[in-house]
Amino acid sequence: MKPMNRDVKVIYTSSVAIVAALLLALFLPGNSVRAVTALLLAASAVVVFRLIKKRAILSINKREVLGLMAVIGVLYIVLYYLSGIKFGFYKSLTPLSVTNFFKYILPISIIIIAVEIIRSILLMQNRGFVAVLAYVAGVLSEMLVFSSLSYIVTFSRFMDAVGLTLLPAVTANLLYNYISKKYGAYPNIVYRLIITLYTYIIPVYPQTPDSLFAFAKLFVPLAVWFFIKTLYEKKSYFEKRESKIASRIISAVLVLFMISTVMLISCQFRFGALVIATESMTGELNKGDAIVYEEYDEQLIKEQDIVVFNANGKRIVHRVVEIQCINGRNRYFTKGDANDDWDSGYITDDRIEGVVLFKVAYIGYPSIWLRNIFK
Repeated sequence: MKPMNRDVKVIYTSSVAIVAALLLALFLPGNSVRAVTALLLAASAVVVFRLIKKRAILSINKREVLGLMAVIGVLYIVLYYLSGIKFGFYKSLTPLSVTNFFKYILPISIIIIAVEIIRSILLMQNRGFVAVLAYVAGVLSEMLVFSSLSYIVTFSRFMDAVGLTLLPAVTANLLYNYISKKYGAYPNIVYRLIITLYTYIIPVYPQTPDSLFAFAKLFVPLAVWFFIKTLYEKKSYFEKRESKIASRIISAVLVLFMISTVMLISCQFRFGALVIATESMTGELNKGDAIVYEEYDEQLIKEQDIVVFNANGKRIVHRVVEIQCINGRNRYFTKGDANDDWDSGYITDDRIEGVVLFKVAYIGYPSIWLRNIFK
């Protein structure tokens, strides 16, 4: 068996040591984990930068991708805050201050910059095992930015960490590895700083449901990866000419789809979307179906219409089985198709949020799965 030369030994030793150190950092107390991780990765970045040979990134689209990732990061934040128009806003728990700058902004910035420098250098080596270690280091560093194992003291918190931190980190680092390999560290650094630090700079943040937020964090990186790949994947000259218009159309449709989906779920149109999470309407609307409804604006509601209404802070989707008009006010009696009895009491116009228009079967199952995680 051919022995490894010195450079190869340094590459493998450095990669394994970084991953091992990050694994140990997960067990640090929550109040010190970011600072220690920042120092660890900064030192590791210096070592990797000095000891491992670097190769140039040959892509001619590096600057374009850098600018595009910045725009995508800003668009992501804008869409997120637009959802607050529907769901409302919370006051930030970590307002911008000198103390919070050194406690959050500085160490998180160091972690992001250092790990992307390390990732870029390791991926330049074109070694499969090293690329895997770079990916694992990226996932661990992202987890250390947002949480620590010391916070996970109950099963509920464990599932929150999986749904809100681990799974999004898994998909996000697929994107980061791809971008770093093709275009270097800078696009990832800019994008990650934008989508991470806003919460410590903007004094409010949306009350977007955790299930929707987790869904976005899970799938947005995959959409961005497809978007970048569609625009810039290297092809022959003739292939580029033939697919240029198609690529632009696909990219435009993708962006419009992302914007429309967020606005639809946030009810920024006259229409809204909702996932059926129970079996009370089985037959007509099954668990996992997604429904699109028209917001209620005093339009005529008839018996057998399916409506979305508010019941003690929860949105219910049931069928209207009887309507009574008492003293000029409508009383709507409702029932789930699969339930034996009518719903208790009645609802009035002010509690109706919308009238169901149509359904899309089974598309809402990922949302239900994520919602169950948060329970």
